[in-house]
Amino acid sequence: MFARLSMPLPLIAIGIQCRLTSSRLPCKALLKLADTTVLGMCIQRAKHARHPVFLLTSDQKEDDILVNVALQCGADGIIRGSLENVLSRYLKLIQSFPCEYIIRVTADNPLTEYGFVSPLIDHVYLNDLSYAWVESSLCPEGTNIEIFSRQALLESVDTDKSSSNLEHVTTFMRRNLSSKQCLKDVASQRFPFDCKELSFTIDTISDYIKIVNLIEFVKQHQGTCWREPDFVRICAEFALNKQSSYTLGRTHPIA
Repeated sequence: MFARLSMPLPLIAIGIQCRLTSSRLPCKALLKLADTTVLGMCIQRAKHARHPVFLLTSDQKEDDILVNVALQCGADGIIRGSLENVLSRYLKLIQSFPCEYIIRVTADNPLTEYGFVSPLIDHVYLNDLSYAWVESSLCPEGTNIEIFSRQALLESVDTDKSSSNLEHVTTFMRRNLSSKQCLKDVASQRFPFDCKELSFTIDTISDYIKIVNLIEFVKQHQGTCWREPDFVRICAEFALNKQSSYTLGRTHPIA
């Protein structure tokens, strides 16, 4: 664990991007998951990181319902913008809220590991980084996070107008990566086993069914609720258990 400096840390915001017009599984954010929804679980678990949580959705009418769901689940604010230009929604966030860093999350990952947040913040702060991420190969797909500074976001907006960068947000930031920007220790400590075949992201109906069953099985067999801090690690251990029926590997195509 990184030691915190005595000076106060900069203001952090968690931005959860979400829309209903997914091509593979429309309206997946509103699908029931345990006693909430996919989006509800993502927001309520994000609140445990103790940073302001914002829903970043489109200004299309079909996404109006996401605003109500997000506010009911405790989101601290709503940012609405272009459906296709997701990057511009993050720009609106820093224009509306005086954060120095943004944690980027996508709503199709209800099992995002928010235990990564504090170590990742320490990592960028102590090493004076503008962008960093948790090594994805050391944790289940759909659990890792990334962080970037407002300066990195502004440079990205000004420099890279490609459709890939506008849609995927961090394409420009990832272009010139160094090993220093990748946080590995926290991933291997959180998941001290081989996770490369585990996928917890929801992209298709098969993915959704897998996660519904996994959460229910862990609750029944381990007595662990999705609200508990170690839930994602317990899910990973359960899914890798030889007696588990959880399907390893992706059931969705790589975008």
